[in-house]
Amino acid sequence: MPGRRIIAIWFPYMGTERILRKTQHSLGKPVVVVAKKSQSEIISSISAVAQYKGLFVGQSLRDASAICPHLFVQTQNSYAETQFLKGICRWSSKFSPWVAPEGNTGLIMDITGCSHLFGGEDKMINHILLAYDELGLTTKIGCADTVGAAWALSRYSEKTLQNYRDGNAIEQEARATRSRSAKRSFKDIPNNLKITKSSNYFIAPPGKIRQSISNFPVASLRLEIKTQNTLAQLGLRQIGDIINQPRASLNRRFGLSLLKRVDQALGNLPEPISPLQPELNFGVRISFPDPIGLKSDIIAGIDRILDRLCSNLKKKNLGAQKVLLQAFRTDNTIGSIAVGLAQPSNSFKHIRDLMIIKLDDLNVQFGIDILRLEATKTEVLTKYKHIGHVLVGERNASRTEKNINPENLISKLGVRIGLENIIRLHPAKSNIPEKTYTMLSAAWSEKAQEWPKPKSCRPIQLWNPEIINAPDKPNPLSEFKWRGKIWHITESYGPERISPEWWLDEPKWRSGVRDYWFVQCDTGDRLWIYYAHGGLMSSGWFCQGKFA
Repeated sequence: MPGRRIIAIWFPYMGTERILRKTQHSLGKPVVVVAKKSQSEIISSISAVAQYKGLFVGQSLRDASAICPHLFVQTQNSYAETQFLKGICRWSSKFSPWVAPEGNTGLIMDITGCSHLFGGEDKMINHILLAYDELGLTTKIGCADTVGAAWALSRYSEKTLQNYRDGNAIEQEARATRSRSAKRSFKDIPNNLKITKSSNYFIAPPGKIRQSISNFPVASLRLEIKTQNTLAQLGLRQIGDIINQPRASLNRRFGLSLLKRVDQALGNLPEPISPLQPELNFGVRISFPDPIGLKSDIIAGIDRILDRLCSNLKKKNLGAQKVLLQAFRTDNTIGSIAVGLAQPSNSFKHIRDLMIIKLDDLNVQFGIDILRLEATKTEVLTKYKHIGHVLVGERNASRTEKNINPENLISKLGVRIGLENIIRLHPAKSNIPEKTYTMLSAAWSEKAQEWPKPKSCRPIQLWNPEIINAPDKPNPLSEFKWRGKIWHITESYGPERISPEWWLDEPKWRSGVRDYWFVQCDTGDRLWIYYAHGGLMSSGWFCQGKFA
């Protein structure tokens, strides 16, 4: 896009500075945020003081404690960090309407047509840096024509490049290239290229992407660690080294991922920016002048806020799939209960009945100051439903009013035992007895319209095949021993031969082809037995089901 200008904003210490904003910890002491990984604690974010003392992201907490014993350690809260970055992204929209999060510690901002409102790119970036400094955030900014170039400028400033192992040392060069090795430095920039540099920001002039990032390390292309290491082994340590290589050989060795990143950085391949979309929030709350604790008072509070919640959902033609009730107690703790619905609904009565069922699980303790109700998961409701005959519609409406339709029943059972524990059977196309049906969650599936008729009679009760003590011959039986007693057969019908599915390896069908028999015993029991002809397992008689 001609004239496009992008700003990449990087918060190198965002994880720790978020903690410092909350705890008001001393800025002169090292602070680290750790995350659990593979049964060990790894540093996910550090403060500037901790970095000065030699700590780095990815280091184990044990090694960091040995280097710096007096560490202030906090456990990582990924959700809180994500929400914090989203809040900064929404706040930054005052500089440009086109702002999007980039990774976990950065933002991408399209300032095309915006910089003149602040007096130019220099003044605009200084204004942004000052605003973030007032928030207590350390910021690095890069400005260029593309997202990739701006990202590289924000994270690989001149100071970073001086510390980067760029292959100048003779021991880093391959033996065949040592004679041709030449010292490379970021200062070797053409005289006609002027990059505005500061300790916190870099601005590349328009149309000078290649010259601006040629001396940057390959890591600034946002490549995988494995690709970076392979490029370093081949002596390709800077972006300029890759640009000057034949594209065909790079494609054969590294695939399209490397060339894609190079083209995105140089502007040959577009890289769109998707701004953060506003999130619909369906939450209502009520505060009480005095703490409440009686169940009747809690229900009265729920009635007042639930009516507003359902009204908000109806305005957007949405139904709640999951509802969360939070009770803020007087001792600064929060109790909560969650209710899941089998079908999305914005009916006041339906949601209220489900919440009252689970209200006994709410721990009141010393009293509740605030009640908050939120629809955490919503779905669009169809405005019109094709119900067919008028009488059918009236019948369904009456059943819904009486609260006896299947969806309401599933929701009420799900509140008590969990929606995931309620299943329904659906027909499946298979001749294998145990595969003639599939089990689906009742809350997220429709009922089966019709069941296909089986080719032969099937028992109403099936179990895993149980061994029968009988002669190992495919002849009809007159008696057999099963479950500790002898069964005498009065009638038998069969056999029905069923073969295993040859394209699948089912452990239960390794006994080969089965001949099923319907037998009636002198006790009145009607059983389903079969003779397995043998395969990977030995042959024999088994019992698998019982008829009504």
